[in-house]
Amino acid sequence: MRWMSGVALIATVACSVLAGIGPAAAQCPVLPYQLTNGQTADATQVMADYEALRTCLNTGEFVEAPTPTRQFSGPGGGIITMQNLGATANYNFNLPATAGNAGDLLTSGGGGSSSTTWTSAGADLALSGGALNLGTTSVTAGSYTLSSITVDAKGRLTAAANGPATGSAGHVLPFLDGSNSWSGTQTFGPVVGSVTTQSGTTYTLAATDCGTTIVFNNIAAVTVTTLNSLPPGCAVAIEQRGAGQVTIAAGSGTTQHSAHSFTKTYGQYAILGLFVDVNVGGSAANFIITGDGA
Repeated sequence: MRWMSGVALIATVACSVLAGIGPAAAQCPVLPYQLTNGQTADATQVMADYEALRTCLNTGEFVEAPTPTRQFSGPGGGIITMQNLGATANYNFNLPATAGNAGDLLTSGGGGSSSTTWTSAGADLALSGGALNLGTTSVTAGSYTLSSITVDAKGRLTAAANGPATGSAGHVLPFLDGSNSWSGTQTFGPVVGSVTTQSGTTYTLAATDCGTTIVFNNIAAVTVTTLNSLPPGCAVAIEQRGAGQVTIAAGSGTTQHSAHSFTKTYGQYAILGLFVDVNVGGSAANFIITGDGA
């Protein structure tokens, strides 16, 4: 019985030594039975204290005293540091029950006793060579000519393709509604202008009339007023389809010239040509009148 009491004493002293290493050192949990030297103890009590001590030493089930910083060293040399940065309330950091997959991220459950979880970085990110990089897309890396691209709602490039090749024939240009600069020799097919019909007795030219033919179909006389803002190079054809002659009247800011002093069409089916050769400041169009006039 004295020997058993000695074992208990050794266990107790061992835990006391661990407890006395320092204020921040680890301690074994409280033993099931608190035995003192000279006390008569039952073998069950002594063995229970011994097993508790042995388990503590073998498994590392130490009780840590509260400290601002604590480090745990593993067999591989890795160190995990947990530090209380002046938090106003206690919080826990719980490791997941199972390991994640390569490239997964460990996310917080929000403090308290919430479990943390492994979360995949998704297709946009990939772990490669120990570094987290942008994931590879299906778009082929390289330079694209006159490219056609597709972008999703998050700004990711999802498709890219080359546009029409340059320097060869047979391609269609989608838009020619702006100012374009051309280089080299351009060959165009037949150009067919548009024709509009006016049935009234008065009409004022507009910028949209440039390059067109205007047919006037009225039995009464018609007056066409020129516009001072039409650009140089603007050409308009005036046809008298009806019995009424078409007279060209100079609008405000415009000047008219004719080699034969024409001011109106000669008669039914006659055509006059109006051509702007100069427009100083864009508001002083100079019209030349040609054709079958009177």
